[in-house]
Amino acid sequence: MNKIEYVFPHCSEYEEEIKKIKGISRLFAYPKAPHFENEGKIVILDSGAFGLSLQGRRITKTHMEKLDKYYRQYAKENTLCIAPDEFLNPMQSMWNIRTWFKNNYYPHITAVIQASQMKKIDLNSLKYQADYYSNFTDKFCFSNNGLTGKMAQAFRLEELFKYMKEELKIKWIHVLGAGWNLEDIRDWIEIKYFDSMDSIAYYRCNQNEFGGLNPIENIENICNIIYGGN
Repeated sequence: MNKIEYVFPHCSEYEEEIKKIKGISRLFAYPKAPHFENEGKIVILDSGAFGLSLQGRRITKTHMEKLDKYYRQYAKENTLCIAPDEFLNPMQSMWNIRTWFKNNYYPHITAVIQASQMKKIDLNSLKYQADYYSNFTDKFCFSNNGLTGKMAQAFRLEELFKYMKEELKIKWIHVLGAGWNLEDIRDWIEIKYFDSMDSIAYYRCNQNEFGGLNPIENIENICNIIYGGN
């Protein structure tokens, strides 16, 4: 199996307990202030674009200005700062990153490749986006559009990741919103050429999906799969 990082998003209810857990990577969405307990692990600072999409809103110039200040304030080594994308809108996402660099905002950002509809992908479209974004960065996200690990395998998503790693020399690929239960995590880590993934499912889903009674136990069970090989 592919050895990857599983990134645990901020969880308000259990955050004080999660902060004490050693050796895990974290994700914090704008404007939540991050913390950096685990040296050498990645911390993802998310643009908040997905949350806006759930509200029927999109990233504006004002949001970009605030996001620029947020990244400049908190970014450190091993931090991925997510570009101001738009969920299920690859053209707008490409326009946003162009606007971002045109305005000389924080330069070390992580591009986001988007599908245009839920649960389907067009590899040619995704490769086109990868080519475009490689002019700006060597760190990427794939915005998971409802795919399970099995679906991602069926759509041959590994071909995209292989192309990005071998042809474009991309240094890091993160899958946003993947690993919805223990079985799905196992399915995703059969896919090669990507480096990390995250999901809020560890604290949002039925706890039986992760074998624990609460998010803390779920983190332990996930880490056993990711780092223990179980």
